[in-house]
Amino acid sequence: MNELEENIIREHMYEEHRLRMEKVKKNLKTARVYNFYFNLLVSFVSVFGIYLWLCYTNAGIKLALTLDEEIGQIMFPWFAVTFFLTPPVTIMSYLADIYLNKKLTIACDILYLIILLFSVSNLFLRYEPMALMGMIFLIVYSGLGLWTQDLAVRSYKELDYLQTKEGFPDFNYGIERDKHSRFVKYREAWLKKQKKQDYFSDNEKPVTEFAIVPADKGVGMDGISIDTQTCSDWYEDNRDNEKVQSDNSDMEYFEADPSMLPDSSEYIIDDIRRKPL
Repeated sequence: MNELEENIIREHMYEEHRLRMEKVKKNLKTARVYNFYFNLLVSFVSVFGIYLWLCYTNAGIKLALTLDEEIGQIMFPWFAVTFFLTPPVTIMSYLADIYLNKKLTIACDILYLIILLFSVSNLFLRYEPMALMGMIFLIVYSGLGLWTQDLAVRSYKELDYLQTKEGFPDFNYGIERDKHSRFVKYREAWLKKQKKQDYFSDNEKPVTEFAIVPADKGVGMDGISIDTQTCSDWYEDNRDNEKVQSDNSDMEYFEADPSMLPDSSEYIIDDIRRKPL
């Protein structure tokens, strides 16, 4: 394969990975808009609704006690559910989007699932007095939340693959990376992990047994003393490895057949100074 073919294949892979990265960014943006911005709005609406609801029910109770009349059934509002669960979902979604944390995304999925199970079960069992439109809103709200969080989880799986490829995260063959986005930090964390795993070669071993020798003078530097037995073991292991490599790399010596060489008379010239005058 020549250099031109390698460049063509490389540019093709860059374009394929760039399209996949664009899809990942689009899915993460959709998850961010719904799980952070929309939930932030729902949180404010829930707090304001709870305040009005408590004021209204307290006023109704006081009025009923004054007139000695029955209050009647108090409806359980939908924002009483979102008041407790939406703020943590909003905070965790924001942190998950910044740090690309899959665990926080899964935790948000669990909270959405709790809301969905409560709404569906209450729709049939009616153990909490709630308006039909309120239960339908909670079902749609939690369903969309589960869908958007699923987009984020699948995007993390795609990032785990793309971060191992050359050009991440831009996948632009013509420019160099000159920014530090959250995707760049995602790849750098993976590179650090790989470096820790593949840091030592077969002939290298880390020396963990050492002692610090205090300096004789206050202005001097402390020294590091390594155990003699540890040094000798490491040296002998390396010598054994080098010996095995040298044994494998020895070449056989070839000896030429004398019959293949020309006659000595053809290339040996007598010294003319020894001939008689």
